[in-house]
Amino acid sequence: MRYFKKNDAVILMYHRILSDEFINGLAPHEFEKQIAYISKHFNVIPIDVLLDNAKNNCIAPYSVALTFDDGHYDFYTHAWPILKKYKVAASLYITTGFVDGTTWLWPDLLKYILLNSNITSLFIPNLGEISTEKNAHYTSWHRLGDHCLTLTTNERNKLLLRLAEEANVPVLNSPQSPFHAVTWSQLAEMVRDGLVVGSHTVTHPILSSLSRDELHYELSTSAIVIQQHLGVPPTGICYPNGRPEDINEEVINTAKQLGYTYGLMGRNAKFRKLQPFKIGRLPANKDFFYFKWMLARRKQDIAGSYIQ
Repeated sequence: MRYFKKNDAVILMYHRILSDEFINGLAPHEFEKQIAYISKHFNVIPIDVLLDNAKNNCIAPYSVALTFDDGHYDFYTHAWPILKKYKVAASLYITTGFVDGTTWLWPDLLKYILLNSNITSLFIPNLGEISTEKNAHYTSWHRLGDHCLTLTTNERNKLLLRLAEEANVPVLNSPQSPFHAVTWSQLAEMVRDGLVVGSHTVTHPILSSLSRDELHYELSTSAIVIQQHLGVPPTGICYPNGRPEDINEEVINTAKQLGYTYGLMGRNAKFRKLQPFKIGRLPANKDFFYFKWMLARRKQDIAGSYIQ
């Protein structure tokens, strides 16, 4: 199957690389197993090179690009050493307010509230009773996370603050361990060693829900900050949440006007060179057999829940 699908380029999506019983992530040893397999059986290239090759109709067989979202600290401590060991290219899309230490990623804040709650349950209109017991936190996190995706950014932020207040959880301005970000100095070090850094906006909002001014701010300011700190302007925008409904023509046109050359979704979609601002990605699966099967068949399935 890998042979028959060899000319279908694939872009893999990763988030966290760590071992933590309360955080959805890929353990470093599992990640290394995947990278060792990819480096042996596939042609791993930077996503910018993949896009250039697509324009020129010369995509090499077995082409794979590796992408990482958000910019948590474990990319530097766990993922990057493995990527360097196997000499494979990768790109990381950072939320600049998160790296600055002034913004929580909302799924992280939601989990932080649930894990540190001083009560056993919360009542949410339209959802009912939500358990905050640690043994139920994954179910509660998924339910609340999917509900948050139906809200505007302001509505979601108000809900999170209300949850924190009702759960008696003080929320500090800077994300706390294990939810903190890489530092700019760490990013600069990795860029010197070949990492490509793209934008994941300033505050991780749902872009299609923003006003024109808010949208311009999220896309332009993140690019400016990245260039100021790293000396290279980002060419790619990774849409927060990344569902099809989070992206509209205004989002795409604004990204083009600001100099971005491609946009990444958080959902699977067949790679099409004529749609560089609607690039789908395959989420890396923890199950190694399924991971290999997924890469071999290259089938693009539409995912359900955002929360991974």
